[in-house]
Amino acid sequence: MLSLRRFAVFSMTTVLGAAACGSDAKPAAKTAGRCAEMGAKVGFAGAKTGVTTGVEGVRTFGRAAGGLVESGSDGAQREWNQGKAETKRTAHQGADEVKQQSKDCP
Repeated sequence: MLSLRRFAVFSMTTVLGAAACGSDAKPAAKTAGRCAEMGAKVGFAGAKTGVTTGVEGVRTFGRAAGGLVESGSDGAQREWNQGKAETKRTAHQGADEVKQQSKDCP
């Protein structure tokens, strides 16, 4: 499931990057190289976002398991909800970074 999300994020960032470059009115010879470079940057940012979000999700699971051992199901649920909020925040920050990379097209 997680790798499917990473693939979706990577695909969307690549499409967004290509779409942002496609609107440029410069000659194709100049923009092709720049768009390829920008597409690589956007793809890297998307992959980085996927990995960072995945790591945060694993940490959330670990904290919830620790909360279950220490405080029972109430502690596990509390840790899970806190981790869920952190994972969501991490994903949104990564999405913002990807959007910024896709807007940097010359």
